[in-house]
Amino acid sequence: ASMLAGTVCVGAAQPFFQCTPPMLSATWFASDERATSTAVALNFNQIGIATAFLVGGGMANTAGGLADYFTLITVISVFVAVGTLLQFQEKPKVPPSTSAIQKLI
Repeated sequence: ASMLAGTVCVGAAQPFFQCTPPMLSATWFASDERATSTAVALNFNQIGIATAFLVGGGMANTAGGLADYFTLITVISVFVAVGTLLQFQEKPKVPPSTSAIQKLI
């Protein structure tokens, strides 16, 4: 039952992962760079999934290996979350385009 609940939670979270790259691209990049930045963000989602299959497949072949895998994911996630909190900026210091400058004025 907990495995099913976890799967449902992961599925419910997918729109956040799929909709975030275009919003970030619009905030942080000029119009001529947005398509590339969005494509890179969306494709790295797939690279993350592939890495999880490769690393998880190698580590999670026993109960102890699965526990080690979850510990590794937890440590990396906490490290990235702390780094994000320390470095987070709502928007760039310099607007990415002249239209963004005009909006501020």
